[in-house]
Amino acid sequence: MFQILIVDDEHIEREGIKLLIHKYKLPLSVMEAENGEEALDILASHPIDILLTDIKMPFMDGLELCRRTREQFPELKIIIFSAYGEFEYAQRAIHYHIFAYLLKPIDVNDFLREFTDVIELCQKDQEQEKEHLLLELINSGEQHAWLTQKLALSGIDFRQKHIQMILIDFTQPVFDAEHDELPDRVKEVISAPIEYVNLNEHQSLLFVLYDRNAWNGEEQQLLGSKLKDSITGLYDDTVTLVVGRHVCSESELAQEFRLMESVLEYKFFFQESTVLYTDESQGKEDLSDTIPKLMETVYWHLDMKDDFGFRKGVELFFKTIDGSGQHSAIYIKYMCIELAKKMWETAGKSDNHAFKSVVEAIFGCKSLTELKGQIQSVMALIGRETDVHSTEFSKKVIKDILKLIDDNYMSDISLKWIADKVFLTQTYLSYLFSKEVGQTLVKYITLVRMHKAEELLRKTNLTIADISHQVGFMNNSYFCKIFKQYHGQSPAKFREMKSS
Repeated sequence: MFQILIVDDEHIEREGIKLLIHKYKLPLSVMEAENGEEALDILASHPIDILLTDIKMPFMDGLELCRRTREQFPELKIIIFSAYGEFEYAQRAIHYHIFAYLLKPIDVNDFLREFTDVIELCQKDQEQEKEHLLLELINSGEQHAWLTQKLALSGIDFRQKHIQMILIDFTQPVFDAEHDELPDRVKEVISAPIEYVNLNEHQSLLFVLYDRNAWNGEEQQLLGSKLKDSITGLYDDTVTLVVGRHVCSESELAQEFRLMESVLEYKFFFQESTVLYTDESQGKEDLSDTIPKLMETVYWHLDMKDDFGFRKGVELFFKTIDGSGQHSAIYIKYMCIELAKKMWETAGKSDNHAFKSVVEAIFGCKSLTELKGQIQSVMALIGRETDVHSTEFSKKVIKDILKLIDDNYMSDISLKWIADKVFLTQTYLSYLFSKEVGQTLVKYITLVRMHKAEELLRKTNLTIADISHQVGFMNNSYFCKIFKQYHGQSPAKFREMKSS
């Protein structure tokens, strides 16, 4: 439901417009004013979406109202309706970026056409505003009252709700597309209300809202697997889902989202679509296939001399089996002996007597913690406890990566493409970039593109569609959405404000 302010000094004219709104069931809540001065007071104290004003009124005419309104409320949709159809009025109205100009007496077909269009535009703006607020919510370290209030005005009410976030990550930039099928697939699996925002070309974030008195923790543990099965293959790409813990307040979402981003780093250790959880007690799936595949990836990182990736893989191995209860102690010890043997051979060790002692120590472990300690001892023994890359190396690699991004931001660049260029694994590159730059590679690439777009909007007369393509977006509408998320306003409005 959107709010419309009807401004006309004739009561019968206002009643006629209200009658049409009611008759055709337009999603509009109506407020009224008799003149421009009264209208400005209402605009200052109420969240109005559409202003419908006459021109000839006492105290302040409609064109003066449009001028002052446009200065104070640049996003407001303004429609003029008047019996004064002379060209000079229409010409002056255009200067104030009027959405439509309707002549009295109102033609019903014209009325419905213009109001259908303006309501559709309001709906698009509302969705973009929702996305902007949700992004602010997960990236803000503090909870602000104004943010909660704006969320409520946008139709997002987290009160008396359990909130569960699900981060959906695809390898390819699947969300830079005109038609996104993901929401429909999600609704097939999740019956609860959801909010949905694309974070970038690769990632989307779901907010699932459950009534607190209807929360079923056991049922929600299966949600990740059901959702993965539903969307796997949707874009002919590998997908990773990170299922967050349920929280009871929007103030907790930023911290939970940071945890979800850190858990997402484990996606590099899975070759197929998978589900990860921030709550280690959830998502305990059958590990009969997962463990062998995980160990293959761990061995690959070992062969590639990617110490960071290798250590993370070992950490994930123990985290995965911890509390699963799906494997015997003998089987886990056997896997650890095979791991120790692989490390021993990779390090070029040939002392069989020393390795026999390692095997005996592993078999003698009485707990998983003790077993993990033994593996860490082997890692230290063969010198895999430190990074192989020096500080100087890291700085040079980051410098090369930044130049690659700056030279190729207009192309379809990805983590894999950059990793191949600098001869690093994706795992280590992701870790190194986050550590040295302070944000993920995907976020940085998007930030560069937004800065380049800002520069082109300031300094050139290129169309927004051309600018979209020049900064690496194939879809213009998606570019506009991302731009508004970063700058708080559309590219067209940004250009208008900077040129005025």
